[in-house]
Amino acid sequence: MKPLVSAIIPNYNYARYVGEAVESALGQTYPNIEVIVVDDGSTDNSLEVLEQYRDRIKIIAQKNSGVCVARNRGVAESEGEYIAFLDADDVWLPEKIEKQVEKFASGKDLGLVHVGVIDIDASGDELASHLNGMEGDVAAELMMFESAVILGGGSGVM
Repeated sequence: MKPLVSAIIPNYNYARYVGEAVESALGQTYPNIEVIVVDDGSTDNSLEVLEQYRDRIKIIAQKNSGVCVARNRGVAESEGEYIAFLDADDVWLPEKIEKQVEKFASGKDLGLVHVGVIDIDASGDELASHLNGMEGDVAAELMMFESAVILGGGSGVM
């Protein structure tokens, strides 16, 4: 059996986008994925949007504590061998998780695998793409603020 991947989606007042994020996680070609949405005290109708997915995802509602606490709560509730974060206003291409798991299975000693990012506007039109890569022992570089730009944000990392 393929390793379980836990997709963690922190959400705060992204009712407009969170459904698309969930759909992109559920629509992965990789067959063994759990989707966990941690709603961080949203005051919009995010929980109503998420309710339609209740039979396919785990929804955790908590008081507003910030995105880091929401991500950590999702990790604590996860069962996966791998963790992948997806921001509530982002979407994944269908093969993202499959390709990342393949990289982990390549036999190399990997601690994380990231993918490029395509920026889109509210209409779905492409604005820019960031396909910069990093290889080797990158721990020190990842701890620098600039690395978030290199990696394209949390939604590309597993």
